[in-house]
Amino acid sequence: MSLKEYIFSLRVRKQPARQAIFPRIDAVRSVLMVYESDMDERNTAVLAIEQELQKTGKDVVMWGYCAKKELTTVPTPNQRIFGKQEVGWLSKPSNDLIFELQKRQYELVIDLTQHPCLPLQYITLYARADFKTGMQLSTNQESDGIHDLLIRTDPQDSPRFLYEQIIKYLTMISPKK
Repeated sequence: MSLKEYIFSLRVRKQPARQAIFPRIDAVRSVLMVYESDMDERNTAVLAIEQELQKTGKDVVMWGYCAKKELTTVPTPNQRIFGKQEVGWLSKPSNDLIFELQKRQYELVIDLTQHPCLPLQYITLYARADFKTGMQLSTNQESDGIHDLLIRTDPQDSPRFLYEQIIKYLTMISPKK
């Protein structure tokens, strides 16, 4: 475990215990989607997922991380891509980013991260949300201290499969009306 990962694990343990509220997926109205941006910042698969969610009446806010210094995407109220220039040497996003993130409360976080990425793990950790779901990135632990529901699957070329698995499990175990 690197120093960055160790410090992150300490920060996870310092967080207050979560009281997750399992969502009824059809009733969810606000979603934070966290994703790994592609290098050209087009993110066509993620944008297609956003449109799908919006068609069902959900307010979607997207936060992506692109591992380069100079970004071309201009932030909007519903989409924010951040890069290396907004991340400290411990891979923690700047306090300004965390403050911006925590301005809103979400019913659901859909973390589409498929590879270990500390800046996005911090975003998911600090997001104010009733329920957080994503992919199990480490095979040697059942819980990561961040997510309320982890999907065990292998990384794919696109986040589509992970998204479909998350929706499938949320639908299957969704509380009845």
